[in-house]
Amino acid sequence: MSFSNFIKNMFNTQDKKETIKKDPAINNKQKSEIIYSPLSGEVKKLSEVNDITFSQELMGKGIAIEPSKGKVVSPVDGEIAAFFVTKHAIALKTDDGVEILIHIGINTVALKGKYFVPHVNEGDRVNIGDLLVEFDMEAIKKEGYEVITSIVITNTDNYRDIKKTDSNKVLAKDMLMEVIS
Repeated sequence: MSFSNFIKNMFNTQDKKETIKKDPAINNKQKSEIIYSPLSGEVKKLSEVNDITFSQELMGKGIAIEPSKGKVVSPVDGEIAAFFVTKHAIALKTDDGVEILIHIGINTVALKGKYFVPHVNEGDRVNIGDLLVEFDMEAIKKEGYEVITSIVITNTDNYRDIKKTDSNKVLAKDMLMEVIS
């Protein structure tokens, strides 16, 4: 099973997508949820990520950040839906159902958790700004890996629009995206 199918199956997004399409009451209520930046750094388009899964938005729409610090904080209030054994990727689900994947680096799964220090566990409740994971950017780069981090809304199809920041640089907890239902 591919990584994208794993994530989509984990969140079971297809069932939710059909529910939203069939229920006009949901479609007529426009709500939005702010996704804050999980790290500080330079904002990039997903199309600039050197990984086809992210650059072609196969996992969903989102944004990437070239980090300036090796700390990832929670971009939302919600729950840790999955924390991968390799510690390079975290899936969160907000109280309103937005599903977010934070994927640190390119092919960093091969590091098998080396240089990553988790601060939460799967199932934990988190709030905006809570420290999720720290990673040693320089050590990861010395191993030959990029540290660009993709932040993706994995249930993109459930929403009318995802507006992204116009800023070139962000600090952790700055507004990054607005998810509009």
